[in-house]
Amino acid sequence: MEIKKVGVMGCGAMGLGVAQVCAQAGIPTVAVKATPGSTDKIRSGLEKSLGKMVERGKMTAEKKDETLSLLQFTTQEEEVAGCDLIIESIIEDLDTKKALFQRLEGIVSPQALLTTNTSTLSVTAMMAVCNHRDRVAGLHFFNPAPVMKLVEIIHGFETSDDAIETLDTFCKKLGKDPVIVQDTTGFIVNRLLTPYMLSAIRLLEMGTGTIGDIDHAMKSGAGHPMGPFELADYIGLDVVEAMTLNIYQDMHQPHVSSPHTLTRLVQLGYLGRKTGKGFYDYSTKPPMPNPALRHPVA
Repeated sequence: MEIKKVGVMGCGAMGLGVAQVCAQAGIPTVAVKATPGSTDKIRSGLEKSLGKMVERGKMTAEKKDETLSLLQFTTQEEEVAGCDLIIESIIEDLDTKKALFQRLEGIVSPQALLTTNTSTLSVTAMMAVCNHRDRVAGLHFFNPAPVMKLVEIIHGFETSDDAIETLDTFCKKLGKDPVIVQDTTGFIVNRLLTPYMLSAIRLLEMGTGTIGDIDHAMKSGAGHPMGPFELADYIGLDVVEAMTLNIYQDMHQPHVSSPHTLTRLVQLGYLGRKTGKGFYDYSTKPPMPNPALRHPVA
């Protein structure tokens, strides 16, 4: 099956990025805003972002205009009725996603593929509420979607091989580098990255090293582009905590439980880059470690 039209549910950072990638690949794309209100601000923000790419010589003006012409923004779920592929990228809540999948089955054709961009939730659990389970899969893009090459294609318990093959071809058409993963909480990347970030937080709590020193050690010694605290702030500490809780519910192992410091930062609303403060304070240039975390937290 050839994917000729895509519907993206959710116009947050990830959803908008995925919609942009699809349109840049020449595929007509319907982006559905999951919350009430006008889509004008979303479209103008994307137009501004693409304009900066043109200014930097990373995109031609013609390509910018073509990309925008292939994007339709709406708040009406029914607008995805003619799509061959749906990519869900709404709030990371299983019940909300399951309810959306049930509604989508009443909108799209029985042949249309239903996929989720979840980072840790079970694809099979979403599949369970559907009548045509063989066309449900995971399609996990990484942030920022227009830049990051990897896409994890998640094979749910009853996902058909044909659906996986179609998604693999689709991802390659987008210029992405897909890997096929079985439906395990966290899949490959987050199953490995989440315990890594949690271990760094525990080293901080033990007083083994400072935020800056631990980040520097992993960048200089392991060749990582970001240290674990920089990475956690970039992802969003609320997202890291949610991934932690999902993986812990699956594994029930102490090393994947939420450390005290992560819980407290999320409770305070210090979620990283998006709020201006997390493990680092982004009000300074360059960002400095959060003064509240200079000493181990008990």
